[in-house]
Amino acid sequence: MEEISAIADKVNNIESTLNGRIVKIEQAVERITKVRKEPATIKPENLMTHNNERDPFSDPGLQSTWNADRGQFKAPEKSPSPRTKTNLLCLSETNVNRLDRQSWASYNSNSEYIQWLWKYWCELVVECDLDKTTLDARNRNKPIRPNLKQLSVTHDIENLLYLEEIQSAFVQEGTYYHLWPQRVFHLFQGDFKQLNSFCITHRPTWPMTIEAALQISSLSNNLRSPVDVFVAFRSGPSSNKSTTEFLRRFEQAFHRMPTRERGDMEVAYAIEYTLQTHAGMVWSTLIQEGDAFPLQNALSIAWTVAEKQQNWMAQLSSRPMDQQFLPTFKDPLRDIKDSSITSQTPTFDNPINSVNAANTQTVCYSC
Repeated sequence: MEEISAIADKVNNIESTLNGRIVKIEQAVERITKVRKEPATIKPENLMTHNNERDPFSDPGLQSTWNADRGQFKAPEKSPSPRTKTNLLCLSETNVNRLDRQSWASYNSNSEYIQWLWKYWCELVVECDLDKTTLDARNRNKPIRPNLKQLSVTHDIENLLYLEEIQSAFVQEGTYYHLWPQRVFHLFQGDFKQLNSFCITHRPTWPMTIEAALQISSLSNNLRSPVDVFVAFRSGPSSNKSTTEFLRRFEQAFHRMPTRERGDMEVAYAIEYTLQTHAGMVWSTLIQEGDAFPLQNALSIAWTVAEKQQNWMAQLSSRPMDQQFLPTFKDPLRDIKDSSITSQTPTFDNPINSVNAANTQTVCYSC
């Protein structure tokens, strides 16, 4: 019996050891599988060498580093309502919950809701960013800054730029934060008309107004349109556009993007690929002068370099010396008469050659 129990103990020990090894193998396989499934993320610090030069093993323009953690446009659970089942703002809600509306202002500080909004539009100004000494209730009676653009179509790539200009006007005029949506709701028209009604009916906070504008753009698949338009410049200029004009429009498209997206590696790859492929002379000049990196700086001065090269080529091709013939060489040791003064009639020692020479004296026109 003792031998049987000893054998049973050995079997149990071997079984437990094997089970432990199997668990470790399964964990290793799961870890390897997870690494393969996850998309490779490229850190910006690994793309540059110590000499501010591009790593030769990185292919420009092929990687896409749009942050996958943002995922679907969906607010966190602790967000001001009214909300749908998918936690989107219900812009067409007709019932106004006045008690719930009293708590909306508590989300205007550095809350989880604000942190989420900053991921999509980091230019959002929160209430704690304002200088309270400059705020005055009398400013609400002043007319808002003229020439502010309306948000009317979702496919307008400058919608986020319009929002930034509107917000800048509010900061400048010193109006209280809770009054901002009521002073600007008339600028939401067309595709954003439901936001107009939402501001009138529910009197949302400014972050909720921004969320509603971003939500409308996201549902129409135009939230990321400024980045998509910028990356589309990789196709190059059209046949009737100069390199200078193309690079100027390229830089303008860069400033239409939100600040956070300007630092994405996808944008950096698009800048480098476009300059190398479609403005090779400009890129070579930037490399020689040490202005190629950082790439945002190279983009800001690329069109000026192209314009300088274009003006230089125009001046070179318009020089008078390039359009004149070289003067005829005259030998100073020989006195040659002008060819216009000499006789055009050839003279020959052989009479046969003189007869066969075709001129006005040897050709007969009577027969």
